[in-house]
Amino acid sequence: MAIYVIAALVVLAFLFGAYRMMGSGATLEEDPRAVLVAVLSTATEAAQALDGTPISGDETGSPHAVRRRLDGCAQALERVAGIPVNPTLDEARTMLELAVDELTWSARLAEAPAYARDEALRTAGISLRSRGAANLEHARSQLDG
Repeated sequence: MAIYVIAALVVLAFLFGAYRMMGSGATLEEDPRAVLVAVLSTATEAAQALDGTPISGDETGSPHAVRRRLDGCAQALERVAGIPVNPTLDEARTMLELAVDELTWSARLAEAPAYARDEALRTAGISLRSRGAANLEHARSQLDG
């Protein structure tokens, strides 16, 4: 009987330790401003890579690779979305969310097989990139000022 009690205590200690380890990553506080600056930098690089598209042979500049980087930006923005910040940082976050979304859609259009042949798709992609760039500049002005 004592062996079962000891085994149960060992299992409970192991489960408690595993629970603490899994939850420890989620409790780390992130600096929202640092995350927003990093997202701004990455999204700006992605926008510049998209301007170099239609479909380059470079893997890091391909629309798919750019879209994956922008997906990472969206995830980073989600991580800091619930953290209370001052109105200036909140506006910068909102502008970055819009820019990342618009640039992501532009990259999706550029991934389409018909992108190189269809004038309407290219026009839509250019329009999305220009709106994304405008939102990036607005976010930059909020973060700098």
